[in-house]
Amino acid sequence: MNNEESLKFRETKKPLYVEIYEKLFQFIEERNFHEGDRLPGENSLASELGVSRTTLRQALVLMTEDGVIHRIHGKGNFIANLAPRNLAGLENIANPVKAFTTVPVDEINIDMRFEAASEYVMKLFGYEKSKVVMASDRWYRSGPRLIACCFAFSDLDVISSHNIDIQDAEIVKAFLEKQVYELSSVSLNHINITNRKEFSNINIKMDSNTLILLSETLYSSENKILTHNKYYLDPLYFDIVANGRHINRI
Repeated sequence: MNNEESLKFRETKKPLYVEIYEKLFQFIEERNFHEGDRLPGENSLASELGVSRTTLRQALVLMTEDGVIHRIHGKGNFIANLAPRNLAGLENIANPVKAFTTVPVDEINIDMRFEAASEYVMKLFGYEKSKVVMASDRWYRSGPRLIACCFAFSDLDVISSHNIDIQDAEIVKAFLEKQVYELSSVSLNHINITNRKEFSNINIKMDSNTLILLSETLYSSENKILTHNKYYLDPLYFDIVANGRHINRI
């Protein structure tokens, strides 16, 4: 049996939902959909493609997994950003909202307060006696959609040492969003899922009931904790990447 015959022998029929996936992708290309555009409703798509809604939904789930579309509960399916992405992953020290979002971040709001460190925070930061720390909440929006929020504890000595005006919310926000990552030599990350529905602002809610929780501790070159972040990410709008590579061993 030659190679061509062997390939023919092993060839199997694609599942119907995979064929519909391919037709739907072609449909998106031909209709010139752009990022953020809403796809027609499921009934309309199923009718146009000549399949059941069950098969269509299987194809849509696969498209969501591949990052072609994202679903907003009660609103429909929307085209995701299909442009080539930066290949940076968790192995790089960077703001995870900016690094892994699949939609533009249009607005970031911050709330700050200063409070005595709890026993947990003292242990986390290695404080031997009580200190005042900065607690902050940041809210990330893409258009009207809330896509992420971040709760953080930050060392005031670190902030003050870089001449940051802690009374200026915009300056503090810029420090936490970018500068603290540039100062960090090491980051320790833990990823989990959470069903948390309420935050410090009870009027702020995300589309998804289950969120990605990325806990991140940033360290200086002296192994001092700069800040501890807890990012709550709506999985509809994020694709977390971790690039593996071989480590040279002696």
